[in-house]
Amino acid sequence: MKATIALIFLAVIASGCDKSADPREEQKKLMQIPGYREAKLICTQCHRLPFQDQHVSAAWPGVIARMENHMRANKRRVPTKEESEAIIKYFQSNPN
Repeated sequence: MKATIALIFLAVIASGCDKSADPREEQKKLMQIPGYREAKLICTQCHRLPFQDQHVSAAWPGVIARMENHMRANKRRVPTKEESEAIIKYFQSNPN
């Protein structure tokens, strides 16, 4: 019985080997997604980058407008109109 448990444990450990992605490569891929770079630059001034499916697509323009008001009130860098549009498109690109 102990041998079986040990084999299962080793199989679980071994199954996770060589499957980790290089975080630098993952970051490069993300930076190629339209609007991601802008979202990362702007949103992370105050908090972590939200998940695209955190809100339904139709809600993102209002969320971004509300966040821009918070940025102004807290003297943060507010995105340009082009950056805001890119950020909204990025968050809306996840179908939900």
